[in-house]
Amino acid sequence: MRRALVPLLLVALVLTGCGNGGVPHRTWVTKVCQALGPWRDRITALNGQAADQMKTATTPAQTRDNLLRLLDGARQASEDARAKVAGAGVPDVADGTAIEERFVAAVTAVRDAYAKAHKTVQGLSDADKNTFYAGVGTAMDALNKEYGNAGVDARKLASADLRKDFDEVPACA
Repeated sequence: MRRALVPLLLVALVLTGCGNGGVPHRTWVTKVCQALGPWRDRITALNGQAADQMKTATTPAQTRDNLLRLLDGARQASEDARAKVAGAGVPDVADGTAIEERFVAAVTAVRDAYAKAHKTVQGLSDADKNTFYAGVGTAMDALNKEYGNAGVDARKLASADLRKDFDEVPACA
């Protein structure tokens, strides 16, 4: 009987990761911030590029092309960040799985908001410029609202360890 228990115990240890199975919380925070920092920088760069391009856009078609490049680039940057955040694993804190899922869901929601705005702008007719620009305004308002609702405030995390790490890890500055 004892021999049968040994393999079961080994399997249990492997499945639980010899503890809670999470990534050390400081390592997790570092990986998350290393994913989110470049993502924010890329979004900022894309917005600056689009703003410069909009200065010379004289038609709804040019505006649409510029916006579609911005939105697609931001969607791709968000997907890249989402994959890296998901790849950071689960922090070794209470409710680590739920916290990891909230972070991944937040970046997923931003990615999806950019995709939705892209689809909306792509579908706008440019036959009437007033209607087109009103549609762009509506799409951008929806994007901003969805973007704003997607975030996770690290200062409000239940884990004191994670809050401290987000304040102290250089990649999060």
